[in-house]
Formats: sequence, C-alpha cells, structure tokens
Amino acid sequence: MRGRTTIVFSVKSKALSGLQLDSQFESPELVAKLYWPEDTHQSEPIIFDEVCKITQIDLDALSHPRGLVLFYQFKKHPRSRILTIITSRELIPITKLFGKEFLTAWWQIVNCHHALWKIGVHHQDASPSNLTGYRTHSQFTGVLNDYDLSLFQRDSPNSLERTGTVPFMALDLLIPESMAGKVEHVYAHDAESFIWVLTWTCLRYEGGKLSRNRPLEEWLKVDACTCAEKKVDCEGIFTCGPAFLIVDAEHAHISDL
Repeated sequence: MRGRTTIVFSVKSKALSGLQLDSQFESPELVAKLYWPEDTHQSEPIIFDEVCKITQIDLDALSHPRGLVLFYQFKKHPRSRILTIITSRELIPITKLFGKEFLTAWWQIVNCHHALWKIGVHHQDASPSNLTGYRTHSQFTGVLNDYDLSLFQRDSPNSLERTGTVPFMALDLLIPESMAGKVEHVYAHDAESFIWVLTWTCLRYEGGKLSRNRPLEEWLKVDACTCAEKKVDCEGIFTCGPAFLIVDAEHAHISDL
C-alpha cells in the first residue's frame, strides 16, 4: 500500500437514501470514499463539522451542503494508517460545466475556500476533482469537496507539510525546500492552485467534456520539480493578469472570460 490509496465508487442503500438530510440536493444518489489516512491526521468528519458550523455564519460559505451521511473507521493498520469509509451525497464535478455556469461555480468555490481559511479550515488540495457542486431548480451551486488533506487550526501556525495534488500545486510547493519541510503552506499557495485548476480545465475540456486535444498531459507523468519546470514553460499558452486569467481563444473553455 502506498499513500492514502483512495477509491471512490457509487453505492445504493434504501436506509441511507431515505434520510432527510439535504433538501437542496435534487439527486438522492450516494457515493462512498474508501481510503487509508494516517492516524495522526485530523479526522475528515471533524473538519467537515467545522465547515458546516462556518456555513451558518459566513455568507461566502453558506452554499456548502451537509452532504456527509456515514463515517466509519476500521481497526488501526500496522503502518499507522486507518481504513476509513465515508458515504456522502453525490456531487457534480465542475469540469462538466461550461461557459458562465462554470466560471460562476469556480468563483463560488474560491470565495468559500477563502471564508473557511480565515476561520482556520485550511483545505490545501484544490484540484479539479475537489471542485464540485449540486443543482437546485436547475441552478448550479459550487462546493469545495474532500477534506482528507485539510487542517483545522484556528490559532495554530500554518503547516510546513507539503500537501496537494502535484499538477495543481503552487510553484513554491514544488521546490526541494518545500519537500524538505522548509516552506510554510500559506493562503497564497491555495489561491495559486485555483488558477492552475482553471487553466487546466479551460485547456482540456470543451462543452463540459474532456477534449481530444489534451495539452498539459505531461504534468500528470512527472515528479514535482519537473512539473514546476513544465508550468514555467507554459507561459506562452496563457497570460495571468492581476485579477483574472486570459486564455488563448483557440483553447478557451469559457468563451466570454
């Protein structure tokens, strides 16, 4: 076993589907996440409870649903990992969206992430699979999902642990100093990750579907340091301004961005 070995799959349960938990969900479908977190890491449901508390007091995080249905941990593994299963309402990846709906959902999630960070919930893993949402009366609402790498540290210093999904991590977290635990994980790093996710989605998806032309594929196949070099080399594809991203029109996922 290497790392958390996360597996996500659909599940069906009459008992769980019948629970009156999330009235904002149009779909009753459930998914389960099976993974092996380290026993020293903060429990994901505990962090999620803090997220739900924050949604009651901060308008930027108000849309976050109470989607968690079941949580169970098995006996401790000899290598300090615990087999864990979480069942929750199924959410829709924002990569299935396009146009203004995609951009609106992305911005909602950026605002939600900022609201959570201010109060101490540090997500630390912005990636396409973790940017999701749900529909209510045909309106899509963006949701930041998956808190298994997150930290809740209201009064604690920022983490020195290097966490995230390599293709979308900030450049400063891909250097050897970061891998040696010498770079503090700050809000700007997560904010940069959202820009990389936006870039990735705009260039690789068309009309809510993965396009045949898939640039940046090499980001998935190289180590952290090489990925950082690849990101620096891609400056010719897009221009990053102070408040928004302008994508080459030939590759654009959002036509009026």
